Amino acid sequence: MLPKAPDLGLLLVRTDYSDDAAWQAALSAATAVYDADDFGRMGARLQPVESPELEHLTPQDLTRLRREDYLGELAVADTRTMQDQTVLFVDLNEFNQQVGRTFRSVPQEVEPIVANLSISNMDFFEFADRADADGVFRGF
Repeated sequence: MLPKAPDLGLLLVRTDYSDDAAWQAALSAATAVYDADDFGRMGARLQPVESPELEHLTPQDLTRLRREDYLGELAVADTRTMQDQTVLFVDLNEFNQQVGRTFRSVPQEVEPIVANLSISNMDFFEFADRADADGVFRGF
């Protein structure tokens, strides 16, 4: 069962357990404070979720997991995250007809994504639609 997300944050579900050093580096990159001219940053509020039962789960598998509370989206640290530190985002919102839709983000953009999604200032599709052809969101 996935736990409740933190206030003003998202869960970061680890699905790759092949390299603990890569996991720590990816977690640090995703939660780091990056300088930006548009607003003061504090680092993404991500609550890591680690469990051997989550290993190798796909985005579709994650959409079917039981949840302690409502979750509109998840951040995921998968095999690719361990290689390039991009974070995968998965849409869980049953009301928008796009459950399972995904996009990736470079670490520098994780905080504004998490902040905007967690306060419903922006919707998942607004980031997903602006991802580059390779599926990675690099900012507006």
